[in-house]
Amino acid sequence: MAMSTVSIHVFGDVPSSPLVGVLQDNIKNWRTSALILTSILFLASGIWFIGIFVQSVDRYNEDSEHQDGNTERTNTTPLLEEKTIETDVGSSES
Repeated sequence: MAMSTVSIHVFGDVPSSPLVGVLQDNIKNWRTSALILTSILFLASGIWFIGIFVQSVDRYNEDSEHQDGNTERTNTTPLLEEKTIETDVGSSES
């Protein structure tokens, strides 16, 4: 979530002011600049609105659906199993 917020600021808020300044320096008319920026905003809003309703494919569990049941289980012992065995043996001796 934090990376998303940082990327929004880096790619959106940071370059927008200089780009508006460059646009204004080239056009030299605030009304036209505002019209261009508003048009870009409405275009982006339209693309975003259409993107909400487009059916997306969830590929999160795609690999798990096609796996076979014959997976190798070579390293499945818990790391602390030896410690628990030694502790159980030590406590049963005393």
